[in-house]
Amino acid sequence: MSRQISIHTAYEGTITFKDAINGKAIGYAGWAGFIASIIHTQGWRAYGSPSQEGGYFIALQHPHIPEELPIDPGFHGWHRLQLDDLLDFAGDDGLVM
Repeated sequence: MSRQISIHTAYEGTITFKDAINGKAIGYAGWAGFIASIIHTQGWRAYGSPSQEGGYFIALQHPHIPEELPIDPGFHGWHRLQLDDLLDFAGDDGLVM
């Protein structure tokens, strides 16, 4: 049985992925500073796709994986990122607190 995930567009084009059954957030998508702050505070895993223009990043609660989400990563696929990677992409914007 596949997991059903609902999508909610939120603040400045960010996206929240929720488990459709219990309504709990399992992931977020958005710009690097937003995702960096989530993995910094929540300890979730971060992923990025070099095929997405301008950089598109997701944070997922373990044990979820990017392939569960209805997002096309492009031909490069998803790559696991660390906080420092995201901060490099965020530049002067840094963490959102």
